[in-house]
Amino acid sequence: MSKKNVVLNPAKKNRRKIIRSIAQLIVVIFLAAVLIRVVFLTEKRVEEKVPLENKDGFIALSYFGVSRGDSPKYVSKKNLKEQLALLERQGYKTITQQDVLDFYEKNKPLPEKSLYLSFEDGRTDSSIFAQNIMENLNYKATMFTYANKMDTRDNKFLKPKDLLLMEKSGYWELGSNGYRLTYINIYNDKGQSLGMIDENDVPNKTTIEYYNHYLMDFIRNPYMIPSETRKEMEARIKKDYKSMHDIYKEELGEVPRAYAIMHANSLYNNMEPLVQSVNDKQIKETFSMHFNREQGAYNNADADLYNLSRLQVSPYWSTNHVMMKIRQASKQNVEFEVGDQELAKKWSIVNGAVQFKNNEMTITSPPSSEGRVLLKKALPEQYTVNFAFKGNVVGQQSIYLNYDEKNNSYIRVALVDNEIVVSEKSAGAGVVEKERFPLNEIKWNEEEYAFNKATVYSYQDTQKGSRIDEEEYPRNLTKKRVFNITVNKDKIKIDVDKELSKTIEVNPAIQGTQIGFGALFSKKDTTHEQYADDIYDTLIEDILISDKNDQTIFTNQYTNFDKVKYKTATIFNHVVDFFIETF
Repeated sequence: MSKKNVVLNPAKKNRRKIIRSIAQLIVVIFLAAVLIRVVFLTEKRVEEKVPLENKDGFIALSYFGVSRGDSPKYVSKKNLKEQLALLERQGYKTITQQDVLDFYEKNKPLPEKSLYLSFEDGRTDSSIFAQNIMENLNYKATMFTYANKMDTRDNKFLKPKDLLLMEKSGYWELGSNGYRLTYINIYNDKGQSLGMIDENDVPNKTTIEYYNHYLMDFIRNPYMIPSETRKEMEARIKKDYKSMHDIYKEELGEVPRAYAIMHANSLYNNMEPLVQSVNDKQIKETFSMHFNREQGAYNNADADLYNLSRLQVSPYWSTNHVMMKIRQASKQNVEFEVGDQELAKKWSIVNGAVQFKNNEMTITSPPSSEGRVLLKKALPEQYTVNFAFKGNVVGQQSIYLNYDEKNNSYIRVALVDNEIVVSEKSAGAGVVEKERFPLNEIKWNEEEYAFNKATVYSYQDTQKGSRIDEEEYPRNLTKKRVFNITVNKDKIKIDVDKELSKTIEVNPAIQGTQIGFGALFSKKDTTHEQYADDIYDTLIEDILISDKNDQTIFTNQYTNFDKVKYKTATIFNHVVDFFIETF
C-alpha cells in the first residue's frame, strides 16, 4: 500500500480553531443569555384572585427534567408547554404549598381546578426551559432538590443562589428530594453483591438488577442479612436527615416544607417496619408535607398530608396521554388536545382522544380499552393506503378497512408487539383472526428495559440472574413501520417496510366504505416492569389514500415546501443540541 505524503497546513489548522472557537462563543453567549433571562431578569409573578369553592381535592404533576428537544429521559420543552397550556386553557390554576396545608389543616377550599406542579432532582435545564412557560401561564411550581448538590460543581444542578432568586421571582417554591441519591444493597445481573454506591459512581446501570435507596432499608451483607443493628440503622438514617437539614439551613436559610422521598411508594407500603418508623418520625419533624406516592395524579380531601401522590409524567407520553391519566385518577371532566381543527373535521372519534398535528395523528386510548377514529369520507371498492405506525412496539396499532360502523363489521390489520395480525369481523359475529406474520426482530439496548429495580427483594431473588426476557420488548421501545395496503373486493395486499409482502383473501361480504385507526395497550403477565400502562398512544404519520386511478382521496403528508422547512428546522435543532451537550 502506498503511503500518502501529508503536508501540514498551519494556516488551515488555525482557521479551524478560530471557527470552532467562534461557534463555541456563540453557544456560550446563547446559553448565558438564556440563563440571565431565567435567573436574573425574571418578571415578578402576580398572584391571581380566583374563587375558592373546591372542597374535593387537587391533581399533582411531577417532571424529572426538561430538555430542549426530544429526550428518552426528560420531557421536551415543546411537550411541557403543550401539556401545561392545555391545562391552563381549561381553567387549572397552580396551587402553593401553603394552599395544600390550608386545605388539609384548616379545611380552606381550593380553586375549582387545582394543580400542584413540581420538578424533581433540582436540574438546571428544568429551570431554564420551564421558566418562560411558567411566566406565560402565570404558573407556580415546586423545585425539589438534593441537599448534597448544593455545593457541587456539577452545572447540571441548580445552586443555592439560583434557587433563592427563583424563589424570589414568585414562580417557584423550594422542596427536597432528601440529602442524596445513594443506592444500597446492590446486586448485579450475575447475583453479585456490590454493596453501597452513590448514584454518580455507578459504573454501569444496565448491569444493576436490584437495589434500594439509602433510607429504605437496613444495610445488608451479601446474603441480605442486616449488617447493622437497629440502633446503628437509626443513627445512620438520622444522620442523613441532619446533614440535609444543616445544608439547607446554611445555604438557603431554611429547610423546604415539601418533601418527595426517593424512592416513591415504599414508605407506608412495603418498607421494613423498623426503618419505616425512623423515617416517619424524621419526616414529620422536618417537613410540613410529603409527596410519598407516584401512583396517581389526584389527592382528595381525605388524603394523608404525609402520604400525598403525584403523577410522574413519562417523556414519551402524548399530551392527551397525560390528560387521560388525570381523568382516570380524578374523574374530572378533562378536555383533550385536538390540534389542527380542519383535519379533525374530517374524522369522527369512536372512542378515546385524537390529536392532529402537521403530518401526524396521535390516537390515545382510554384506560384498558381501545381508542378508535374513522375517516368520514366514504371510500371506493378499490383503494390504496400508505402510512407509518410510530407508536411503542409493545401495544396494538390498528388500521380498519372496509369498516361498516352501523353493522360493526370490518377487516383489521394490526401491528401487535412486532407482529402483523389480520382479522375479520362480520355483522353480528365475533372477531376472527385470519393470519399472523412476525416481523424481523428489533434490536434494543438493555438501557431501554425499565425495571422496577428499587423494591423489596430477598437473597433468593438476587440469585435468579437478569430479569430481562429476550423475547419480550421494553414497553418504551419505539419503531417506525411503513405500510402500503391495497384493498380490493375479495383480497388485500400488505407491504411492510420492504420486509413483508402478503396477499390475503378476505370476506367479500364485508363491504363498509370507511377506514379507521385504533390504539390499544398490550396486557402482559409481568410484575417487574416499571412502566406497565393501560393507556396507549398510536402515532400514525404520512397518511395517503388513493383510488385505483391514483387520485388522492385523503392525505396529511407534508407538501414539498413544508418538508424542506421541517428538515431545515430539524437540522438546526440538532446542531444547537450538539453544542449544548458538548460544550
